[in-house]
Amino acid sequence: MKLSSKKWQKLFAAALAVTLAPVSALAEDKDKDDPNGRREAMDAWYNEAYGPKQNGKRKKDGPWAPAFRKFMNEAAAKERAKYASQLPGTATTITAVTDPTATVAATGSTWVNIGPTKSDYIENGSYKLAKTDAGRVRNIIPVPGTTTLYAAFSGGGVWKSTNGGTTWTPITETLGSLSVGSLELDPNNSNTLYLGLGDPFDGTGIGLVKSTDGGATWMAPVYLGNATSITDLQVVPGNSNIVLATTNAGLFRSVDAGATWSQVSLNTGYAEAPSGWSIAHAGGTRFIATLEAQPSAASGNTQGQVWVTADAGATWTRSTGVTSTAGLERMTVATAPSSPTTVYVLAAKPGGDLAEIFKSTNGGTSFTATSAAGKRYKNANTESRTVGTLFNTQGWYDQLIIVNPKNANELFIGGALHLAKSTDGGTSYSMVSNWLGQFSLPYVHADFHAAAFDASGKLYVGNDGGIFTTADGGATFSDTLNVGIASHLIYDIGSSGGDRNAVIAGLQDNGTRVRVGSTTVYNQELGGDGFDCEIHATNARLMLGTLYYSRIYKSTDGGLNWAAASTGITESNNSSSAPFITVLAKWDGDPTGNTVYTYSNTKVYKSTNFATSWSALGVTGLPSGIFIRGVAAAKSNGSVLGIVASGGRVFLTNNGGASWTQTGALPNNGLSTSSIAFDPTNPNTLYVTSVAPDATKAHTWKSTDFGATFTAIENGLPAGVPVNQISVDPGSNTTLYAATHLGVYRSTDAGASWTRFGTGMPLVNVTDIEILPDSSLVRAGTFGRSVWELTP
Repeated sequence: MKLSSKKWQKLFAAALAVTLAPVSALAEDKDKDDPNGRREAMDAWYNEAYGPKQNGKRKKDGPWAPAFRKFMNEAAAKERAKYASQLPGTATTITAVTDPTATVAATGSTWVNIGPTKSDYIENGSYKLAKTDAGRVRNIIPVPGTTTLYAAFSGGGVWKSTNGGTTWTPITETLGSLSVGSLELDPNNSNTLYLGLGDPFDGTGIGLVKSTDGGATWMAPVYLGNATSITDLQVVPGNSNIVLATTNAGLFRSVDAGATWSQVSLNTGYAEAPSGWSIAHAGGTRFIATLEAQPSAASGNTQGQVWVTADAGATWTRSTGVTSTAGLERMTVATAPSSPTTVYVLAAKPGGDLAEIFKSTNGGTSFTATSAAGKRYKNANTESRTVGTLFNTQGWYDQLIIVNPKNANELFIGGALHLAKSTDGGTSYSMVSNWLGQFSLPYVHADFHAAAFDASGKLYVGNDGGIFTTADGGATFSDTLNVGIASHLIYDIGSSGGDRNAVIAGLQDNGTRVRVGSTTVYNQELGGDGFDCEIHATNARLMLGTLYYSRIYKSTDGGLNWAAASTGITESNNSSSAPFITVLAKWDGDPTGNTVYTYSNTKVYKSTNFATSWSALGVTGLPSGIFIRGVAAAKSNGSVLGIVASGGRVFLTNNGGASWTQTGALPNNGLSTSSIAFDPTNPNTLYVTSVAPDATKAHTWKSTDFGATFTAIENGLPAGVPVNQISVDPGSNTTLYAATHLGVYRSTDAGASWTRFGTGMPLVNVTDIEILPDSSLVRAGTFGRSVWELTP
């Protein structure tokens, strides 16, 4: 990207408040993320759970079983002990980001985070806004009487600010899981925090950890029965020993400040453990909790219920009046601090739309339906006319409800595309935000999950795009708290030898981003979920970005404008025949840099003009019912390609894809293969990885005889830990980099041994590794901590 273009972007963004301007010729005017499809895709990726769609019912607690999550905690503890001097907070100080526009570059063997921590603009179809966002938020805590804020992110861990959000510092870098379900501050002691690991939708953590020094250190995890996600926590005011937790395996109570836990017995009418969602304090020792009594229901009603306790959780009674003929599923409760007997419950119905908003005036003993779904918004528009549109079929995923602590009649509700407000106790509602800044409403990112008020009356809301605040009751919103937080969930990154500063990144929830110069500023150029992306090897102005189901887009001007680039891919935008997560693979052996591969579920496609058009390769030798999971071409021989596929299978071709041959078996194979790579000088040598969530299985293999036999190569890798990718250094075929769920590992002897690579990177899931063609720079995309780089 030319300097004059960058200057123009900055000047344009500075002058831009909210601009709606036509941009490129995209297939869609605007794209939303797809949490339903994403969760099913993650289940298929880790567990090979291919099959019909489940409308959000499958794997509500993420893709890993409890035993494997506990194993990952143990694996993280081993890596902490083994590599303490290389982890952040020991060898390097964890510092706050101060100026995202400053030049950032690695100069040695310490990993440097290069963002995104800010954007000049975000663009989605024909909509363009001068806003900054961050990763998906689970909790926000303003500490009373201070300028300290805590923010918990679904994949980015916990961040802390001691100056009201001017700067932020991550405080959970070495826990081993940055997947968060809930965060709670002890109201009796502001130094004590409880952190529930495991995002409830697609997370991989487990257990509860506690800090008594404001997050400086954390105790070892404690497990709450078989729960893999702790969705909400409450400490009893006046008694720090009693802590209550809702989990996906029931309601739990501790009477020793979180040291041990007991599951609360509830007569829900169903044999299985309920899945709890929220818990709220209703004054004194009274609390109210929401749950699904039959969470395993594959279709229809999961039996949403509300329960109340008057003795700090020792005994519970089911609330009455919480019923709906359409059925009830996930629900969220909010109480009015100024009038604890006033309680509201936001409820979803089967199918994910709004069922009802219930209200209680007796502390949750009984509720009355308010007929909310049929109420017309005072400022109705063509996208959302009634309150019933709040969830947009995603009530299982995004719910927010909070009551103004000084006014029991003022409440805010959030769902998929907007935030709404009532000032009359739920009699009427008005929208106060829109996901694209449409209809004269302020922009606030889509998909709401968390909210909090501070003592001044400022409202903080958390969603898939970070933290937004309003100090005027929702008339205006600010996104400034997102600046400096590197918590984005990265699927893939792209770099180029044509411009060592150039980076493109595909982000969950937050589109496809292009880096501005050498800063940590990345502008969103495509909306929705951003997946695989590439930059041309020699011409960094040529870029590729992707969305769901083999939808590919191309830019020829450094990411400013984009056009559809899926011509020839017959399965493109077909959810039945294309993978949810679109994958691209450049062929490094092409001196023009124009050869790229992708795939549908069952066949590989090739482009020789950098995605202007595509041609299908042959399918001879590939069995029916196959699901392709990765593709690569040998740098030294363009006729040699490999794919990894469902069933733990590997297929190779030496005739450019006219026909394929299945290789020998991968020993101790747990399926769920994730990548294939070739030695850059010898096409007979190849590497394969797996993300199988099974600690007893191998996850990395090597073949030196063109796939006739494979050997596991895991000496020094964290045993049993999923490996997303192996990359071979283009300048040294004996130097390998492994992207694992606990960081980057390097081998300098062709895989015979491995060691953790570099200092300063947290224990984080590394999803992609990029090495510049001259081997002078290594970059890593992470799922929750954005993009990193170092010089090897």
